[in-house]
Amino acid sequence: MTALTQLQSKFLDLLLTSGALKFGEFKTKSGRISPYFINTGAFDHGAVLGKVAECYAHLIRSRFRDGIHLYGPAYKGITLAAATTLELAKYSNEDVPFTFNRKEAKDHGEGGVFVGRALSPSHPVIIIEDVMTGGTSIRETMELLKPRNISVRAVVIGIDRQERGLGSQQASLEVQADFGCPVMAILTIDEIVRALWNTERLGKIWVDGQIKSRIDQYRTNWG
Repeated sequence: MTALTQLQSKFLDLLLTSGALKFGEFKTKSGRISPYFINTGAFDHGAVLGKVAECYAHLIRSRFRDGIHLYGPAYKGITLAAATTLELAKYSNEDVPFTFNRKEAKDHGEGGVFVGRALSPSHPVIIIEDVMTGGTSIRETMELLKPRNISVRAVVIGIDRQERGLGSQQASLEVQADFGCPVMAILTIDEIVRALWNTERLGKIWVDGQIKSRIDQYRTNWG
């Protein structure tokens, strides 16, 4: 069994201590009833958000060193992109811009759908998201960028739930194949479960035999 890296261990502890990762019964955006739920809206104060952004920045810098332009889909991707840009700027002498979208186009002021650095076909973006389940959010983002001929260097997510997408294949693999860009996750759900099952972490057993059984059944249905 492969142990978590230092980066993954740090991110997992942030998920647990902030309450962003919960176990129980939850309905996901895709309508599936899940035994676990990830809500990065719990990263709601500066100290924890800064540490989360460090994790995203570290993963991005492990693959990309220059020309980084982050794109944060509304809504949760906005905060993650902005915070990660701040962290990346600490380690780079170059400009690290970011852009995000509105849910509805603005018809006054500067107008339009996008806010932040202007998007350009000559400058590919890195999409920052919190979680991938069925890949719906990423596909919506791709559809928004496509008419403007904006290419995507990578999709960076906090947690890959490793669930099926449109077909029988894992959603993150479908996105990679359909859009020709890597999907990079700090943690996968399998890695989280292996790290927590019957193992005390932060003074608590998070995944006991009963929870593990429910997770296994859910993964059989949707994994």
